[in-house]
Amino acid sequence: MNADASLRTNAARRASRITVEAALWIFVGVLALVLRLANLDAAPLAAHEAREAMLAWRAVTGQGMPDGGYSPFLFAANALLFALCGASDALARLWPVLFGSAFVLTPLLFRQRVGRVGALAAGLYLAISPMALFASRQLDGAVMVALGGAVFFGGSLRFVEAGSKTWLILAAVGLALAVTSGPSAAGMLLSLGLACLGFGWSWPVARVRWLWACVRPHFGHVSAAFLVAFIALATGLGWNLHGVGAAGDMLSAWLSRFGVASLLPIVTLAVYEPLALLASLIGLVWFVWRKGRFFQKRRFGLLLGLWIGVALLLLSIASPQVPARAVWVVLPLALLGGISVEAVAQNWRVFKRWRGEWIYACIILVLWVYLYLRFASYGWQSSRAPLDLVVGIIAFVLPLLLLVLAAIGFAVFSGDDREAVSEIVGGAKVVLWGTAVGVGGALLLATFSIGWGCAHVRPADPRELLVYDPTADEVHDLVQTLRDISWRETGLPMALGLAYEAPANSVLTWYLRDFDAARRVDDLRGLEPWELSVVVTLHRDWPSELPEGVSLAGRDFALSRSWSPRKLGCALEWPPCNESMEWLFYRAPKFTPRDDHWLVLDSEVEQWAVIWVHTNAEADVQPLQ
Repeated sequence: MNADASLRTNAARRASRITVEAALWIFVGVLALVLRLANLDAAPLAAHEAREAMLAWRAVTGQGMPDGGYSPFLFAANALLFALCGASDALARLWPVLFGSAFVLTPLLFRQRVGRVGALAAGLYLAISPMALFASRQLDGAVMVALGGAVFFGGSLRFVEAGSKTWLILAAVGLALAVTSGPSAAGMLLSLGLACLGFGWSWPVARVRWLWACVRPHFGHVSAAFLVAFIALATGLGWNLHGVGAAGDMLSAWLSRFGVASLLPIVTLAVYEPLALLASLIGLVWFVWRKGRFFQKRRFGLLLGLWIGVALLLLSIASPQVPARAVWVVLPLALLGGISVEAVAQNWRVFKRWRGEWIYACIILVLWVYLYLRFASYGWQSSRAPLDLVVGIIAFVLPLLLLVLAAIGFAVFSGDDREAVSEIVGGAKVVLWGTAVGVGGALLLATFSIGWGCAHVRPADPRELLVYDPTADEVHDLVQTLRDISWRETGLPMALGLAYEAPANSVLTWYLRDFDAARRVDDLRGLEPWELSVVVTLHRDWPSELPEGVSLAGRDFALSRSWSPRKLGCALEWPPCNESMEWLFYRAPKFTPRDDHWLVLDSEVEQWAVIWVHTNAEADVQPLQ
């Protein structure tokens, strides 16, 4: 009876641990979903988003199927959603939100290699990662590519561990999802393949042969599963047969980026993912330096480090057009950081007799918060408070100096068995551990703040490096003004007769799609000014001579804005780097964005009204009289 009771107690304890872990994973999933769904339509659709949305909307409303240059799976998924629920900004971005939330849970596939704590830490980081959060709120297939790559990689590793064919089939489906969702899949798979090939050189021949012997019996089934999944996702279960060709076009689009060398992807990672980069770097150095029973996962960590290195090299020589499409790099960064967290959690027993680590960690955290406040104050009023820069530098150097001294002391005395230096070694470990926890906590808060800022506060601000070709918020004012005119003229909100000059899949076409009497034209020269009461044109002036007695007037609406970071270089004069610091903390340097396109809505004069679009207008253009 005692043995049975002991077994039941142990089983209950294991169930309790699993329940707590499952509850934490549910919390991570809910957190990811809430952060991605909240105020999803805060920013208008950017130009590339509007194109994807219009392609699906035109297909659903019977206006024709696209020829190419789009994400076939995203196109089919949005077409299904628009057919069932209608179209809106939030609905257009719903699929990336759902797949982005699923991407947060992918560290569960690597739980055996990363560890329970490490996988949970990686999932939590993916939930608040600025790049993952921003990409999940964009109408783009980048986050679907990241999810497909994670499923492919995780399923392959689980097959090596368990030998079940189910995992290989899951990996094949993930691969099909990746290659049908976006052009960034080619870079992700190439970097992963090169990393595995480079890492595989250290394997003995017998292990390679064993792996092939395990895969060969299932190769036919897995190939068939990939082919079926690829055709189903690319064509929308046979609805759009041209989707297969669109998937090939995405590979061509990625290949065309070769030679476009840029350090912007690396700079973007450094600005938006400092915690992941630092944790990955420290973890990689830790794995190379130390060996033992706490570092059984070091081989997987080295593979992730190699993947990150190859990925950064590829991104620098084949820079993606949309910065958020490099979101798949966050996966190996989060997993490597999770392994680091797992190693620290296991090594906690080594430090359990030292009680000063938490005190020191709190001190480091306070110092970093103070450092942030000082630099933020300097960035806000740099010309009046240069003392903030000096004090901030001191606050930054002090914990680094303590860390260096601790590292030197640990390196010098770690091999000595004398009791006289054991306290010194223990103190050094306290400093190292406390610094890691304090800096990690500060960077975790900074990561959440950066992610919230770029995804919720400034989702359409061109001064965010992740934002590409955004649409200005004034486009909503334009639509509302047209609705007001329609109410006044027709008594209905969307019955106004108007013509607009815009490309077929542009931002204007998307936001004017619900005006039943609207007519899109490629050129206004074939349209007489008295044919409709409101006209949208790409010119400030009417392209032909106005009839006698007809005059036009109106006011401006900004359609899009751009910004160049050229002025962010640190100047040599004192105080230095003021514009850079202001941008880093506030994304609001003293120079303002330049308005690239203007929508001008003319008020009615003799029953006629005109909307103009003017290119490269100055930021201080006044409303037309």
